Amino acid sequence: MQYKALVFDFFGVVCSEISPFWFAEHLPDRAKELKHQYLRPADQGEVSQEELFNQLAMLSNLPAEEIEQDWNARAVFNTELVSFIRELKGEYKLGLLSNSMAPLFHTLAEKVNVADLFEQVAVSSEIGHAKPEPEAFQAILAKLSVLPEEALMIDDNQVNLDGAREIGMPGFLFTSVSGLKAALGK
Repeated sequence: MQYKALVFDFFGVVCSEISPFWFAEHLPDRAKELKHQYLRPADQGEVSQEELFNQLAMLSNLPAEEIEQDWNARAVFNTELVSFIRELKGEYKLGLLSNSMAPLFHTLAEKVNVADLFEQVAVSSEIGHAKPEPEAFQAILAKLSVLPEEALMIDDNQVNLDGAREIGMPGFLFTSVSGLKAALGK
């Protein structure tokens, strides 16, 4: 099927993951549990970024400002993918759907000029819903003015792709740019 739109995940696709590595490094005994417990409310906009970093400061005995700087410093962009996305402009409507706190996302997004790459962006903390919730996918689809079956969700997390499929949106499990190119027939 020829898709009208491609929707990209940010962390783990366009940009490296940050939080799993930070939790594993600083709170290794309970990293996965604590990541879900503390990050999910921030991703959904229920807890501000400042509140999250203050909570993590209490857990890790590190200053909140240092944690924020560390998270920003850990971001590495997939420059090969960014170049490929630029090649796709005009052929597809391009969207970005990210589970993230808005301040962190926007700080990092400026570094790679996300506004120039994507026609529409939906950040979970701004829309109040995070993947794999159906409302997260519906928000970006509405912004792109496409039906679920007309867009391909590109994510590195199978749970998120399963959520997209539940509303009729096909998904591609991202592991490499070459794999994505092959899937798109490029």
